[in-house]
Amino acid sequence: MLPHEALQSQVQVERSLLSRVLGWLAVSLVLTTVGVYLSGSYADQLVRLWWLVALAAFGLLIATQFAERSGRHPLAIGLFAAFAVTEGLFIGPLVLAYLQAQPDTVGNALLGTVGIFFVAASIVYMTSLNMAAWGKWLFGALIVGIIGSVAAIFIPFDRLLLDVFLGVVFIGLTFFDFWRVKAQRAGDNDALMLAISLYLDFLNLFLILLRLFGRARN
Repeated sequence: MLPHEALQSQVQVERSLLSRVLGWLAVSLVLTTVGVYLSGSYADQLVRLWWLVALAAFGLLIATQFAERSGRHPLAIGLFAAFAVTEGLFIGPLVLAYLQAQPDTVGNALLGTVGIFFVAASIVYMTSLNMAAWGKWLFGALIVGIIGSVAAIFIPFDRLLLDVFLGVVFIGLTFFDFWRVKAQRAGDNDALMLAISLYLDFLNLFLILLRLFGRARN
């Protein structure tokens, strides 16, 4: 294969994988929106049982990853769909409360998240940025942020710095996950797993921006 043909083949692989990843991401966000809508009918129960819904979502996420890595792709798709809807049920009461009190805050958070994704994808795909070494640092920072979030449940303190820190971490993870999509080799078929990573980036960025914009309004 000639050099330019090899380059064209690589570009086609990247575009094909990216389109599949973004397709799964779009489907998951639609399903989460459905979950948010459905949560309106059960808001009180979901608030009381938030820990159970969170546990169910976590279990579905782990099950999805296990099924996909075990080669049971149809099962993984079904579990992924259930996970996305459950996430919508989990965040639904919060999002609906903001929609009722500060609807523009939800719109700004959504636009901000989409903007971050667009910028991240553009930079990653238009440059030769190599983020191979970023993974361990971002994962470590995420663990610190998770510990801080858990501590905030028991120790009251101003969450502004924590939200800003987590926002930076998830922006970094968004860049890193788009780079992972770009770095996939021909023949790899990790579209669903990569979509899950980007979905979690999107959801967490949206919630962080929702809190930050909501705080700015108060």
